[in-house]
Amino acid sequence: MKQLLILMLAILAGCGQTEQEIQKQMKQEARKIFEVKTLKRIQEQLKSSGTLTDEDAEYLSERYGEELYHISDLTSITNRQAEIFSKVNSIRLDGLTSLTDEQAESLSKVKGLYLNGLTSITDEQAKSLSKVDVLVLSGLPTVTDEQVKILSEVKTLNLSGLTSITDQQADDLSKVFWLELRGVDEITEPQAESLSKVKYLYIPISCVELINRYKKP
Repeated sequence: MKQLLILMLAILAGCGQTEQEIQKQMKQEARKIFEVKTLKRIQEQLKSSGTLTDEDAEYLSERYGEELYHISDLTSITNRQAEIFSKVNSIRLDGLTSLTDEQAESLSKVKGLYLNGLTSITDEQAKSLSKVDVLVLSGLPTVTDEQVKILSEVKTLNLSGLTSITDQQADDLSKVFWLELRGVDEITEPQAESLSKVKYLYIPISCVELINRYKKP
């Protein structure tokens, strides 16, 4: 890398740039090279072990504070790492299959949270996760009525892992602004009436005709 930077310095000097401009550009290029190498190293570690260090978690949360979508191979996190990631605006943690209540509380501070690997949640975790604006839990095969009632506070909610819902769940979910139920291919009349109130609903075409009967002009 040092030889490459020296070569660039010579080229830039030949282009008539000032020393200050050259130094600034050199620092920018060195930073880019460092970031590429660091991200590659972290991703290799994630693929081999499914884990990362607290230091790498800090680096990623600072470098990709708006959207941290590079760590879907992460299969476990510590409570400390969950707290670190709470500083991120939107994060994808699809490799996680479980969370502790404490980790869920920390992650509830982000705006967008993708947890497609979770196969179950507790009521306490539902309460924490309901605080985010965008919540994707498409790996959940089932949820309780109480959990749906809690999660219905989320503005954008994806529960596409569900293959069926109860009438009570449909009534609670009617409050969601953007709802995805892509795994539910059969609903009842009362459920259709409730779901017709959802502003943006993504559900199999087999349910759409029935829901449309209840939509107001």
